Amino acid sequence: MKTSIFCWIFVSLTVFTFALPSVPDIYEVIQSQDTVKINAALASIEKSTSKEKEAYTGTLLMKKSGMIRSGMDKLSMFKKGRKLLEASIKLDSANAEYRFLRLIIQENAPDFMNYHSKKEVDSKMIKEQYTTLPLPLREAIKKYSHNSHVLKPEDFQK
Repeated sequence: MKTSIFCWIFVSLTVFTFALPSVPDIYEVIQSQDTVKINAALASIEKSTSKEKEAYTGTLLMKKSGMIRSGMDKLSMFKKGRKLLEASIKLDSANAEYRFLRLIIQENAPDFMNYHSKKEVDSKMIKEQYTTLPLPLREAIKKYSHNSHVLKPEDFQK
């Protein structure tokens, strides 16, 4: 009896400790300018074993790079994040969430980062798969579309 209770507590703590932030939370962090929130999300994601781990980490690193003052550190962090996100997309090229993550960064990255070439392809995939995506992700996309150059709120009135 004690063993089964201990196992249940251990499994419960493990699940809660290594859980990723929820979809609305991760997109709130990505769109914030709060390095404390970004660092907390990165720490939480680092403990995760989720398949989205590298895509989220890469996106948050690229976002965080925009808040660093040192040019070399900024570029290095951006490249590290881009490598992680692009590797995730390469492994699962049909994943619209990864494309949405990339689109957010592409639309907000400075021109000198040369990270803008896939906006149309990504937005097309997001629009095509929108109705099949989980509700929290659809809500994040719809909310983001109000500030996007390639996604428009009317694209998601379905």
